[in-house]
Amino acid sequence: MMSESEEHGSLLDKINDKINEKIHEYKHSSSSSSSSDSDDDKKPKKSKKKKLFGRKHPLHHVLGGGKAADLVLWRNKQASGSILVGVTVIWLLFEGIGYHLLTFLCHALIVFLTIWFIWSNAASFVNRSPPKFPEVILSEVQCMKVAHVARKEINEAFYTLRNVASGKDLKTYLMLQCCGSFP
Repeated sequence: MMSESEEHGSLLDKINDKINEKIHEYKHSSSSSSSSDSDDDKKPKKSKKKKLFGRKHPLHHVLGGGKAADLVLWRNKQASGSILVGVTVIWLLFEGIGYHLLTFLCHALIVFLTIWFIWSNAASFVNRSPPKFPEVILSEVQCMKVAHVARKEINEAFYTLRNVASGKDLKTYLMLQCCGSFP
């Protein structure tokens, strides 16, 4: 009778032999030449390059084959690099430095306004025409539509607050207590 360690060793030997057989079969089937077959000589030889994850189409085709695929695959190096640098700068501003979106938008508008101011004042010194600013005119109808929508939303918020404060809307009250945000 074999001891437990001998049984375990023989089991490992069997598994190891099976693995070696599979490896040998794989190496033998991939390296075998088909020069002895007469049918294979008549067919044109195609290089059967294995593609990642068993794809049948090239990766450019799988990604859509357009400009987006060119950017992802770095075929247009200048555009891909520009996007990478831009996204990295945005990430550094917001995550690394702790900049906030509203602060960023305000600073961008201030810089934009300053550039337009300097450009329009310097245009007379360099004999160029000043920049043309678009004329924005809001009609009374548009302003009334915005006012009506804002009034409706504010009234709904006041109605909800009144119901929560008076105890009529327990579900919203508990949701505010748990989550800390208004629905």
